[in-house]
Amino acid sequence: MHKKFIARISIALVAVFLFSFLMSAAPARRGDPFCAEKDCVQTRELLKNLCDYIVKNKSTYPTIYIGGYYMRDLVDGYVIFGNRRYLNTAVAYGDYLLNRQMRNGFWASGYGTVYLADTGSALGLLIALYNHVDHKRQREYFEAVQRYVNSIERDGMIHKDGALGTGWRHVKDDVMTDPIRDQYTLSSALTGGEVFTWMYHITKQDRYREVSYHALKWIFSTMRSDGNIPHILAMDNADWSRRGNPQVDYNLWQKQTYGTAAYVGEGILSFDLHCGNPAWRAWIGKTVKPNIEFLLRTQLPNGTWSKESQDSWDRTRSPGIVNYLIWYYEHVDQDTRVAEAVRRFDAFIIKPKYGKSYGLLNDGAVPRSKGEANAFNTVTSLTARALADIISPGVESSW
Repeated sequence: MHKKFIARISIALVAVFLFSFLMSAAPARRGDPFCAEKDCVQTRELLKNLCDYIVKNKSTYPTIYIGGYYMRDLVDGYVIFGNRRYLNTAVAYGDYLLNRQMRNGFWASGYGTVYLADTGSALGLLIALYNHVDHKRQREYFEAVQRYVNSIERDGMIHKDGALGTGWRHVKDDVMTDPIRDQYTLSSALTGGEVFTWMYHITKQDRYREVSYHALKWIFSTMRSDGNIPHILAMDNADWSRRGNPQVDYNLWQKQTYGTAAYVGEGILSFDLHCGNPAWRAWIGKTVKPNIEFLLRTQLPNGTWSKESQDSWDRTRSPGIVNYLIWYYEHVDQDTRVAEAVRRFDAFIIKPKYGKSYGLLNDGAVPRSKGEANAFNTVTSLTARALADIISPGVESSW
């Protein structure tokens, strides 16, 4: 009996030794790279708080790009937390978008215009919802987006150089007037880079991803040697053909720098992940590096981007840079500087006093005007999108 006991002890000790050896020899499991250990729990709590706030206060929103981002936050929240209420609210808004599509295939932005950039942001919701809804809705989503892209091609909104036009200045009773065919960086990224890529993803028709490729190729052709991508929009005195004029140059290169990078990044990562062309993906990974270096080099000490005012266009769009950097780290280059930049943003935004100062409505920011209300809704919706990717990398771009 004593000998058997000794034998069992010996076997157990050998097993423990072997297990310890194998564990030490195996590569260490990578921890969460985008939030410090002490911050990850708070990041989850903030995202959940944001999702609950959106359900309670933002379930209907007439400006479609803001409404679209709010509901995309809820789709992410559903995936991360499993709360069916989040998904149901987003699906209801998806139905609202379907009902708002005009007979001509376009959507009014919600403030008297039709912008292809805003529409691209809004349709990101239908893309995010596609795998979470029934076949009937899937068919309706596809048909709605197909009508949209077909109308863009029919109405001559794609330039020979690949850039997409801007939209229409006026819309009333489903009638659009005063087309703005000028090249626009953001419509080229959000509709060109993202929506057309999704159409390829669903149909496998090369003509759709060709539009995406040429739209992004045009954007990269405008990038400055230091990695800064300009915000080209002629109607906003940012006319690419008038470079050299001091005011035009300020509008191109400084006024909306980080919001532009965020939106362009959304188009870039969508294309990279879903275009299905290894050569194009390799091109993207190489070509985007100067812009990533620019963003790392110019991040502010507090972890945010943009020195513009609290309610500026540039600052309120800048959280999208986080999604862009996470994609780069996960799919191009696991540069520790990239992960650290995301952690700095996360460490800033999870503190309620900083969140409030940044414009987060759920943290108590109080807008003083209609313009500020629009700005704070924008930054709130885009920050939730960033937090979701910090917690679950890739959740925001999972098609």
